[in-house]
Amino acid sequence: MKELLTSIRRTPYQSFAVFSSLILTLFLSILLIFCLNFLYGLLGYVESRPQVAIYFQNQVSESDILHVKEQLLSSGKVESVKYISKNDAYNLYKQLNKDNPLLLEMVSPDILPASLEIFAKKPTYLPEIAGFLNSVVGKDEVNFQKNIVDKLLSLTLAVRIISISFFSFLMVSTIIILMTIAHFKVALKRDEIELMRLMGASPGYIRKPFLNESIFLGFVSSTVVYLVFIGIVLLINPALQSYLSGIPALFVDLYGFKLTVWPISIPYAAGLYLVIAFFGVGIAALSTFLATRKYLSIERT
Repeated sequence: MKELLTSIRRTPYQSFAVFSSLILTLFLSILLIFCLNFLYGLLGYVESRPQVAIYFQNQVSESDILHVKEQLLSSGKVESVKYISKNDAYNLYKQLNKDNPLLLEMVSPDILPASLEIFAKKPTYLPEIAGFLNSVVGKDEVNFQKNIVDKLLSLTLAVRIISISFFSFLMVSTIIILMTIAHFKVALKRDEIELMRLMGASPGYIRKPFLNESIFLGFVSSTVVYLVFIGIVLLINPALQSYLSGIPALFVDLYGFKLTVWPISIPYAAGLYLVIAFFGVGIAALSTFLATRKYLSIERT
């Protein structure tokens, strides 16, 4: 560690340039990762709501409604169907308006419609399901939320394409910048490297101090970026909680494991730190490895 810090002090401007480049790249990266996870969590929440609902006229019997339910389930395009009777609708109405007795006095179970809430297996099945429900005899209204899901899918796809393109450009440009700085730092120690070669040092031994320094700077910069990001999240937390007051939590499915994106859970926060730390260390080490290999191969010739 002492030798590492001494090496950084000998080239303070180059080390600061590496640190600054990593800070910018990692901060933008962690923002992109979080925003994408947030959008996927929001999309998952919307898809978990009833995507299509059909309300029936009062004269339609329960057996007819259950027959429609069976037809939907047998289609193979429906994940589940929830039947809400008049009494269920009335109980839900009472719960939603428990603070307003006047509204409760004006409503009885007889005037509320029975309904079915349908969850499709895929968003692409929604138009066909809605078309079938519109042809059902005795239907009063069909509530179709396809537009909301489509907008979120389009937004998520657009953000995904833009973020991947921007992230790729950012990563390539950062590697080039770090390689240039590392190459310059190696050139400053040309005499020391030549002496080590005369003493029989291998390329790996010569490269090791530069790699250790880059790994250290990558780890420190990723930690700083993560702490700044958490500080920003804590700062905007009250505003986001107010804006998302009707949504209890947002999840992201990671190979069968559900992680709570918002409010940020400890497992998700830990995973985010591991990802950004691994990326910071990896990009710094890769840039230094490529720069030193190129320099040593040129010097050898």
